[in-house]
Amino acid sequence: MSAVCQVTILLTACHPFLLCACSALNYEPDEQGINGCVITKTLPSEAANVLEKGVRKITPKIMTWGQYAEAAVNYIQAAAAQVSSERLCKIPAPYQPDYTRCADHFLLHAGGYAILRGIQKGLHLPSEKMLPSFCSLRDFGNTSCASTWYTFSYIESTLGMKKGERVLQVGVGGGMKSGVAYWTALRSHKDIHECWAHLEGRPQTEADLPRPISNDYKGIFDLPSTLTPEERAAIVENTSAAPRVTPAGQGGWRKDDVFRGSGDGSHGAAEVAEVIRLHEQSARAEVVAQ
Repeated sequence: MSAVCQVTILLTACHPFLLCACSALNYEPDEQGINGCVITKTLPSEAANVLEKGVRKITPKIMTWGQYAEAAVNYIQAAAAQVSSERLCKIPAPYQPDYTRCADHFLLHAGGYAILRGIQKGLHLPSEKMLPSFCSLRDFGNTSCASTWYTFSYIESTLGMKKGERVLQVGVGGGMKSGVAYWTALRSHKDIHECWAHLEGRPQTEADLPRPISNDYKGIFDLPSTLTPEERAAIVENTSAAPRVTPAGQGGWRKDDVFRGSGDGSHGAAEVAEVIRLHEQSARAEVVAQ
C-alpha cells in the first residue's frame, strides 16, 4: 500500500534547563511513599510556553511568500516609527501570520479544553479548524501526544484528504518538550478508521460538542488580578515547588526505591512527616502571598 502523506518538516523544542518546566510533570513518590505522576498547577502555562516555542520555530519554514512580504512591511513600518519617534506612523503590533494560509488541517495536542482554547486563541484559529482536535478530546480524553493521531484519523475518516493539502501537527510531552511536524498529502483519500467507526463518516459540528468553541475565550491568565507581580511570582514559585519536595535524609530516595518501593524500611514515618511538613509550609506561604 502506497503512502498517503509525507513529512516535509520535523522539529522539536524544549525547556530542559528551567526548573518550573522540568517539575511541572514528573513521576515520584507522594507523601505516603506511593509512586505516581505529579502534575503541578503550572502545567497548563508551561505546556503553552513550549507549544508557542515550537510553533514559533516552525513558522518561518511554512509561511507563504505573501506572508513574508507582509512581515517585511510590518518590520519596515516598525523601524520607521521607532526612528521618527512615531511621527511618521505608529508602531504596529508584532506580525503574526494567518496560519490557515500555512496549513489546511491542524492536529493539536488535546490536553484539555482550556489548553485547546488557549492554542486556538494564540494561533487565531477559527472553530472549524479546531473541531477535529476537540472531537478527539470529547471521545478519547487526554491521551497525551497520541491525541494528535486520533485527530489525524478523524480527518481521514470524516473530512478526507485531498492531494497537496498541508497538515500542521503539534504535540507536547514532559520535560517540557514539544514536537511539530508538517505533512503534505501525496494523494486524495478518505478512510474510516476503526476508532471513528461510530461516526459512520459524518463530520461533527460545534453543536455536537459539550462546550462552545467559537466564542471569545479568556483563560485564567487573562483575568484581572489585584495581586502585584511580586505576589503572583511568589505564588507560582511556591505552588510549583510544593509537589517537588522529596526528603534527602539518608541519601534521599534510591533509584530502586522509586520503581520498586523501599524494602528495608529506611524511608519511614519521619521522612514522610518531613515531606508533609514542607508541603504545608509551602501552602501557608501561598496563602500569605494571596
